[in-house]
Amino acid sequence: MAQMAMISAQVEIKSPADAFYGFFKEKLPQLPLLFPQLVKSFKFVEGTEVRDGAVICCEYFIGSPMTAKMKLEVDELSKSIKFIPMEGDLLKQYKSIHFKLEFQFGSIKIIIEFEKAGEASPNPDSYIEACSMVLKQLDASISLA
Repeated sequence: MAQMAMISAQVEIKSPADAFYGFFKEKLPQLPLLFPQLVKSFKFVEGTEVRDGAVICCEYFIGSPMTAKMKLEVDELSKSIKFIPMEGDLLKQYKSIHFKLEFQFGSIKIIIEFEKAGEASPNPDSYIEACSMVLKQLDASISLA
């Protein structure tokens, strides 16, 4: 039986962590406008804002076109947001997977916990790379504002 595994990365930022957390809480639906090569669409399925229990659906491109329906877990105290896939292409490669962003002073930690569906399933390194790229570009935009 396969076990849960974890990969993570720390992205150094110049912008205040609260500004980043605020962006993700208030402007997450703008990702397709800001990163059209990566995020093709974003909509709320349950709820109308980024909050604990909200459900989103997005289409994105990481190696190939993908879709995901995800539940959000928002922790205001720790300033973190967890994305838990409920349906979509990710669940073809992983029995279980979730993504967590922790907004810290001077950095954002990306954590992916996963269990592969089979031996052929890759580690989700490409998701760490894509998320890191988005965070670095957002940092440049937020720090200029």
